[in-house]
Parts: sequence; C-alpha cells; structure tokens
Amino acid sequence: MELLKLSKFKLQLQSMIGEVRDLRERERSVTDHLNLINQKQKQTEEECSRKVLELESELASSRETQEALERKVSYLQNDYSLLENKQNELKNTIQNLLQSRESFLNAYQESFSEMRCSVEARDRKIAILHQKITSHLALFDSIEKEASAIKNVIQEVQGLVDQKEDWLD
Repeated sequence: MELLKLSKFKLQLQSMIGEVRDLRERERSVTDHLNLINQKQKQTEEECSRKVLELESELASSRETQEALERKVSYLQNDYSLLENKQNELKNTIQNLLQSRESFLNAYQESFSEMRCSVEARDRKIAILHQKITSHLALFDSIEKEASAIKNVIQEVQGLVDQKEDWLD
C-alpha cells in the first residue's frame, strides 16, 4: 500500500512537475511575448518620435515657405503697383505721341500743299521758259540759216566781183 501510495505520489509528483514545466514554458512564452510587445512598443514610440520630429521639421519648413511666399506676394503686389503706374505713364506718353503725330501730320500736309503749289508754279515757269528757249532756239536757227544764205550770197557776189576784176585786169 505504501508502494501504491508512493507510486501514486510519484505519479502526482510527475504530473505536478509536468505542470510546473508547462507553467514555466508558458511563463517563458508569455515573457517572450511581453518582451516582443515591449520592443514593438519601443519601436512604435521611436517611430512616432521620429514622425513627430519630421512633422515638426515639415511644419517649420512649411512656415518658412509660407513666409517666403508671403514676401514674394508682397513683392509682386509692389511690382504690380509699379507696373500699373508705368502703364498709366505709357498710356499718357502714347496719347502725347499720338497728339504730336496728329500735329505733325497736319503741319506736314500744310507744308506739302504749299510745296505742291510752289512746285506747280515753278513747273509753269519752267514750261514758259522752255517755250521761250524753244522759240529763241528756233529764231537762232532761222538767223543762222539766213546768215548762211547771206554768206553764200556774199561768197557768190565776191566770186563774181573777183571774176570781174580778173576780167578787167
């Protein structure tokens, strides 16, 4: 009986040892699992910290970019204002140039009209002078022909006179 008790006790002891081993195995598994979860949590915290730093850096960069863009907008507004002023000045200048052009064209047309009248009067004078020169040239030609005819007559008379003198001599 004692042997039976001892055997029973041995079986219970072996069963308890198996349970202790199972419990230790489970404890080790749970500890490993907890360690793994802790590592993952640390990694997640580190990742979150990195992301927070990145986002803070991005936010700072975004603010700098926004400030730079606001400065550029301010510069562009100033440039736009200057360009509007220049545009108004150019419009005034163009208007003045158009008025000057109109005045010049009017003066040019008046001058051209006067010059055309002057050229027409000169052309009439030239035509009259041309007619006078043509008539004088015609007159000179007729005088030259008459002079040539008279010269021929004088030569003939001289020839006759010379013949008569030769006869008389």
